[in-house]
Amino acid sequence: MKKSILLAASIIFAISVNAQKVALHSTSGVRFFNGTAGFVNAYQAAAAGDTIYLPGGGFTSPGSINKKLFVYGAGHYPDSTQVTSKTILTGSINLTGDADGFHIEGVDFTGGITTTTNEAVDQITIKYCRFQGEVNIRGDRSNPSTNLLLINNVLQSNLRLTNAQNAGIFNSIFNSGIVDTYGNLFQNNLFLLNNYSSYSYAYTITGDNNTLENNIFLRTADREIAGNSNILKYNLTPKANPFWGDNPITDSNYTSVDLTSIFVNQTGNVFSYAHDYHLQSPDIYLGVDGTQAGIYGGTFVYKDGAVPSNPHFSKKNIAATTDENGLLHIEISVAAQDK
Repeated sequence: MKKSILLAASIIFAISVNAQKVALHSTSGVRFFNGTAGFVNAYQAAAAGDTIYLPGGGFTSPGSINKKLFVYGAGHYPDSTQVTSKTILTGSINLTGDADGFHIEGVDFTGGITTTTNEAVDQITIKYCRFQGEVNIRGDRSNPSTNLLLINNVLQSNLRLTNAQNAGIFNSIFNSGIVDTYGNLFQNNLFLLNNYSSYSYAYTITGDNNTLENNIFLRTADREIAGNSNILKYNLTPKANPFWGDNPITDSNYTSVDLTSIFVNQTGNVFSYAHDYHLQSPDIYLGVDGTQAGIYGGTFVYKDGAVPSNPHFSKKNIAATTDENGLLHIEISVAAQDK
């Protein structure tokens, strides 16, 4: 473990002092790729199972990915990427059926992630990312993608799960809706979607037979869920009589909660880095497991700053010139991550 941490730290150090160098780590060693096309070139050179490290900066998407890869960016929160800058990926990624096991963390997407229609892409993991475009698992469940994991993400457009089976959506923040989800698990999420005045029924979630636990719905009008037989436990809502769809199974949900009493600092229905989504009363609004409802409870507690799980730079001071002895003074601080 120590050896792998040191290797990752050395790779990240190399790409941090050489701007926009993407690092490809494979069994044959480490290769570096320059510029905004660095991710594209690293992907083309990678074999299934390789790891790609993206530094802070902007990169072009490879477009389509057809192999299992582990991709680590520098993060997307401004206060956690002051040393490295955030990793911005222009465009979207489409995963094909050969991308089983694809794993990505710490990237700010101008687009989103999709799968090829009715191609099963299993074991996708997406953590600590922000999406301006949709995450769309496409198809009709005739050949479903199984065991998708979304953890600690910010999604500012829709999450479409038309071809997802046994997906787990944990401790994430949603500006928009969840579309066509069937038999999936949602725990400790925050649904900011409030009222769309131009739509009579812009549902927060559409789909059947889902399990929703410990989530927070900020909706104050219209309807939360369109679907049948969804299970809802220990969710929090400002509405006295939320619409949970047809034939819901409900237990211990918190209703009629004053919006101004929920969070330490939050207004409206748009995600903001300036907001504080900690609960004012975490001991009152408990979930099924006895931890608090919302993103700071459950198994995958929201990580402030959404720092990805590879070693993270917290300080970098490099002198502009050498001293009188010809030495260049460099001060680097790297913190290992436990999740």
